[in-house]
Amino acid sequence: MMLWDKDSRYYSYYIEVSLNQEIWKKVVDYSSYPCRSLQDLYFKEEIAQYVRIVGTHNSANRDFHLVFFEAYFKATIPKVIGDIICPTANVATLSKKAMVIQGGNPNELINENFTKYDGSTGHSFHTIGVDKIMVQLAQPYMLSSMKLRLWDGDERSYRYFIETSIDKSNWKMAADRRNEDCKSWQILQFDQRPVVYISITGTHNTANNGFFHCVHLECPISTDNK
Repeated sequence: MMLWDKDSRYYSYYIEVSLNQEIWKKVVDYSSYPCRSLQDLYFKEEIAQYVRIVGTHNSANRDFHLVFFEAYFKATIPKVIGDIICPTANVATLSKKAMVIQGGNPNELINENFTKYDGSTGHSFHTIGVDKIMVQLAQPYMLSSMKLRLWDGDERSYRYFIETSIDKSNWKMAADRRNEDCKSWQILQFDQRPVVYISITGTHNTANNGFFHCVHLECPISTDNK
């Protein structure tokens, strides 16, 4: 289904199904998660005639807005842990309605282009010691891996750390490379967890120590590219 997404607002909601509108069964509960735009939802098959979508929060006002809704039966579905999908393909993309909510050159990081970039385009960045790059996924996903491409047009190296959150208040470390000199592709593994927000904070750049530049982010790691 598609939540109204003409600005940066997010919603929370839950979904129930019923045969008679008297007995309802909750099949998706995202009432504690910030969600935006396109929602891909999976649950164990249920016999249902009625579907009830209940909005519980809107960060902009008190209304819940739904653009479209579709329901299917699928013989096989992704692995789901506590209503949250364990994706096998990259969900940090514009096509999956992820969004860079903090950082320069917004969305260059998640446009799925990791080969065409130069000193001013094709990457997202932030000022070291002042800011960070933050990505919001469209819905919570259960993740345990990420892949980055740091800007590598010369011999510079970077240091950085990455944290994840479901509410933008409580953060959990996913990768700590503050004491390592890192170049180009970064393969990151961490303990599985639900993720909505990804914070990437550069701490050092050997070229100028002014800016941190990142060309590409994917999570989970895809086997479709290098």
